[in-house]
Amino acid sequence: MLEQFRDVMIIISAFFVVGAAITFTILAIVTFRKASPTLDAARDFVTDLQSVSSLITSKVVKPLTKGAIFAAGLRKAITNLSERSHRKEEKDGNGK
Repeated sequence: MLEQFRDVMIIISAFFVVGAAITFTILAIVTFRKASPTLDAARDFVTDLQSVSSLITSKVVKPLTKGAIFAAGLRKAITNLSERSHRKEEKDGNGK
């Protein structure tokens, strides 16, 4: 008697497992179909954002960086020349 009950419970459990697997599969397919347009829109947005970012980098950031580097170099050159002229004046003033 107990063996028959066990066999019936195994069969019922197998039906539940198959039913759960089918339900899960259907839910996954429905979710993917509903999420697919959203994912495509997000992918397009990221692509547009990357193109805008590269455009800004090439048209704005690189020229600004070059200008800042040039200005820093020019400032350093003027500082060095100024220091040299002050040193030369100090040597000339101390030697007299």
